[in-house]
Amino acid sequence: MAVGSAIARLAERTLPRLPAVLDRPIATLAGTVAYRGSAAARTAVRDNLAIVAPDRADRERLVRATFIEQVRHYLEIFRLARLDHEAVRRTVEVTGWEHVVAAYERGNGVVFASAHLGPVSVCGQIFVANGYAVTLPVETETGELSRAINRARRAMGLTLVQTDSAIGIHRVLKRGGALGLLADRAVTGVGERVPFFGREALLPSAHVALALRTGASLVPGFAHREGRTMRAVFEPELVLRRSGDHAADIRAGVRAWAALLEKHIRVAPEQWSVFEAVWRR
Repeated sequence: MAVGSAIARLAERTLPRLPAVLDRPIATLAGTVAYRGSAAARTAVRDNLAIVAPDRADRERLVRATFIEQVRHYLEIFRLARLDHEAVRRTVEVTGWEHVVAAYERGNGVVFASAHLGPVSVCGQIFVANGYAVTLPVETETGELSRAINRARRAMGLTLVQTDSAIGIHRVLKRGGALGLLADRAVTGVGERVPFFGREALLPSAHVALALRTGASLVPGFAHREGRTMRAVFEPELVLRRSGDHAADIRAGVRAWAALLEKHIRVAPEQWSVFEAVWRR
């Protein structure tokens, strides 16, 4: 454990100081090692891509690229943690920020829904760089890498709360703050089965349920990487149905979310860093 902690802290201190031009070769090496050494994850990614990108003849290249992209994301977390707000605003191209501002101005809190897609940390960092607080629910830290990543998130100015802290999560929205949720993995087994890339899949429902219960705005946002360019794309607020049938309204909201998620994953399937077989659940 002491060795793992030392390695994680060395990576935190060293990687952000390396020239950004080295990110790609470092990610390629480390991602390829992970691809070759993680049979279960490799199979899960391959199964997901068979549904997400069924017509791609280079699917195995995409499988390997998924591991590489995940390493790039980790590198960017450490690098972003050292940037000041002005540097973040210069580094990230933002589209649809007006939707975020409008949601905040309503004063009922904002549920920001995203996915394990591209350099997703830039979305939360853009909030902070523009003077808005954002809180991320996180799972219990189980290893040195997750501890290092959470330290970097805090260094960015993000507030972390445990996923099982219902009081803490509701308090954020009650005071008009923003809560960021990744809504493409139903890790707890709780969610809704909805059409997703033409097949039924279990997707999380917490982001929709929270918005319906609290009256908060639900704003989807996604990150994309094109070469060295990082983009944060915010969609218009997701309009949720309030028919009186709460279960049906949640299901309808998750269906609408799934359609948006599909659109953004199709842009670059290899940037969707999910290492569990989504359609097997």
